[in-house]
Amino acid sequence: MGKLTFGGAAFQISALALLFGGGTGLPLLLGFLTLQGAAAALLGLALWRLLPRRFRTPFVWSYGYLAAFCFFVPAGGVLVCMGSLLFSKLFPRRGSNSGIASVALPEFVTHLIQRVTHGGGARLRAQLGNTRAPLPERMTALVAMQSMPTRTASPVLRELLADSTDDIRLLAYGMLDGAEKQLTQKILAELPRLESADSPQARGEINQRLADLYWELIYQNLVQGDVYRYTASQVERYASAALEIDGNIAALWYMRGRLALTRNAPAEAREFLARAEALGFARDRVLPLLAEAAYLERDYATVRRLMADFDSPSPLPLVRPLLRYWQS
Repeated sequence: MGKLTFGGAAFQISALALLFGGGTGLPLLLGFLTLQGAAAALLGLALWRLLPRRFRTPFVWSYGYLAAFCFFVPAGGVLVCMGSLLFSKLFPRRGSNSGIASVALPEFVTHLIQRVTHGGGARLRAQLGNTRAPLPERMTALVAMQSMPTRTASPVLRELLADSTDDIRLLAYGMLDGAEKQLTQKILAELPRLESADSPQARGEINQRLADLYWELIYQNLVQGDVYRYTASQVERYASAALEIDGNIAALWYMRGRLALTRNAPAEAREFLARAEALGFARDRVLPLLAEAAYLERDYATVRRLMADFDSPSPLPLVRPLLRYWQS
């Protein structure tokens, strides 16, 4: 360390003496640059050794910066670097460790193993869509989809109805048909109760349950085409009947607002959704639909204002790109 410092200082003094000693010409310039380069190389290495360990890597960049600084700023570069190092030693930064703490390792809970599901989501979809995969693997993936929410699995199962393998088609159809029959049986069980209900309160509750069950068919993507339109009309029918008895059910107003958007009726949708929000329905769920209604009416200023009011810390994945677009 001392040899590097004394050697670098000697070269630096020699370079300055040659520079200010008088004389001109190319030999003088080349001699100065040679001595200055040697001084910068030695002094830069000495300064590099004085750096804290976390600043010494990567060596090429840290040493190269110091050597270049000493080369292009004769004498002054060394003084500035030494002053900076001295200042950092005298006045170290006092970092706060309040956010750092030691925590114990979590315990392994054995009874939760049964709740772990493997191979869900995108991997299952990719495996089912790969017609070159072995049939047993595709069948296993299809059976594993039974643990997924019906709303997520239904589009994939519907695509598999056109699969070239009979077993895949039959199993996919059976899963879709089974999910639809479960809801249909519940609907058929509620209809006689509605006819025999002897009080407005009982009729209102049954109408609400029927609206929820028909809505579940739509929400889980179990109906399409004419069946979808019929199901939507039944949702509207029973929701309206329930609201005539008790108009303070926010979920039914929200449901009617979503159906109005599917009918391309933004004015009705805005009215129903505003009613749902006034009755306490979650604003974060109402705002995107109100923005959609405004968009259908080509009221883009209102769309931007509504999206600017959206302040949920964890928006749904489908809403995030819309927020990025309208809030930018």
